[in-house]
Amino acid sequence: MVEIELKARLRNPGEVRARVAGFATYVRDFDKTDAYWHGPEWRFARGTKGFRLRADGNKSIVTFKAKRNEGSIEINRETEFEVSDPLAFTALVERIGCEPFYRKHKTGSAYEHDGFTIELVQVEDLGDFIEVEKLLDNDNPETVAVVLGGLKGILAKAGVPESDIEGRGYSELILGASQI
Repeated sequence: MVEIELKARLRNPGEVRARVAGFATYVRDFDKTDAYWHGPEWRFARGTKGFRLRADGNKSIVTFKAKRNEGSIEINRETEFEVSDPLAFTALVERIGCEPFYRKHKTGSAYEHDGFTIELVQVEDLGDFIEVEKLLDNDNPETVAVVLGGLKGILAKAGVPESDIEGRGYSELILGASQI
């Protein structure tokens, strides 16, 4: 799966929420806790052997990505799977030499509009953001270009200026770019 995503800081979360609710379909509220891990060789290639274990309601989901950025937009090859026992999974990854890196906690509401997912989130210690994403089967350049336009169009409908797009990942914001 290919995930194309942008995030932007929100100056007025209440106003953005009202705008999004006016054009998008409400899906659900969420409370997600992410534990980020590095694989056994992380010291040699920091950021390239990592994965995330997410607690989202009664689900535990492991995700790993091959990331690239194009003008503050993330284009990620993403692999995701659910685990039935997160404690057993954690014991396994520790056993093979993986180490915890950092944690992120975000709460918010998810919406859908024309095949795009819109999340209005509050990230602990960072503030309020809007995340807009679309999942694709491939990263065909023409399709990606259309999706990029769609992401920015939704951002405009939500009343968020493109200048508020945050090009850094949450990891950079949480840890500081010098530690990544």
